Amino acid sequence: MSLLESAVQFVFIALSVASVYLLVALGLSIVFGSLQFINMAHGALYLIGAYVGLLVGYEIEFGGLLASYGLSPLGIELGFLAALVVTPVVVFGLGVVMERLLADPLYDRSLLDQLLVTFGILLIFQEGFNLVFGRTGFNYPRPGWASGPVLIPGVGAVSRWRAYVVFLTLVFLGIIIAFYKYTDYGLAVRAGTEDTEMTELLGIRIGRPFLLIFAIGASYAGLAGILGGSLFGVNAGMGFANIIPALVIVIMGGVGSIKGTTVGALLAGFVFATVTQLWPSMATASIYALAIVILTVRPSGIYPTGEIGQ
Repeated sequence: MSLLESAVQFVFIALSVASVYLLVALGLSIVFGSLQFINMAHGALYLIGAYVGLLVGYEIEFGGLLASYGLSPLGIELGFLAALVVTPVVVFGLGVVMERLLADPLYDRSLLDQLLVTFGILLIFQEGFNLVFGRTGFNYPRPGWASGPVLIPGVGAVSRWRAYVVFLTLVFLGIIIAFYKYTDYGLAVRAGTEDTEMTELLGIRIGRPFLLIFAIGASYAGLAGILGGSLFGVNAGMGFANIIPALVIVIMGGVGSIKGTTVGALLAGFVFATVTQLWPSMATASIYALAIVILTVRPSGIYPTGEIGQ
């Protein structure tokens, strides 16, 4: 393998890791920035997305209560592509329910209260999934079109699936930017974030756009669950393992800033991939070390003055 091919493969590994972090962090950032709501239960949406994808796409031999009651194997076997389409829709619906039942009663509470309550919800989901599905991890069987290498002329081969993960993330990043810039709902969210009272005095009902942006963030977490699960495997602890780095990325990039979150995720992805090669046990800790360095230099984040959705 040539040095150039090794370098390109490393870049795709880093970009695919950054992609999963970005999709989770985007939802967390826009909800935190727009609604002033810190939602650690966002990790539960990531977890749910991974398991919904498994159930939609495949028939899986689960453990836990499902096995105890003879309900395993379980799944509707529609395939990987169907899981990619159906899962974000399902998690979007769950996001609506979560906003109404969990977030709305907490909007006027302190950030500490929000953090503690939503973190508790995440832990409940984690243990609930352990109980229902068992503690064994699962892998996403990839279809032929998503497996194997893809050849880049003059460079060499890179993982086809990692290339798809990066491409899908770019598409969804473009969609959320377009939503903010070119839709009435996006403009309402931006206006409501700047001055909720004035926006409502102008006759704009801000509740519905805020609900929509919350649900969109949830659907991104669900999509990340499939993409992350296919790269790193699926287990009930994946939501907890991902949400802390995602929160660090949001703070590092600048709360509410899509540009800052994207840059933060890229930095985290490259640092994570580099340290994984050199010192695997310190890979996740390296993201926190990166955040310490950045926040020491820029205490308010990389893009502290970025408007919501920018």
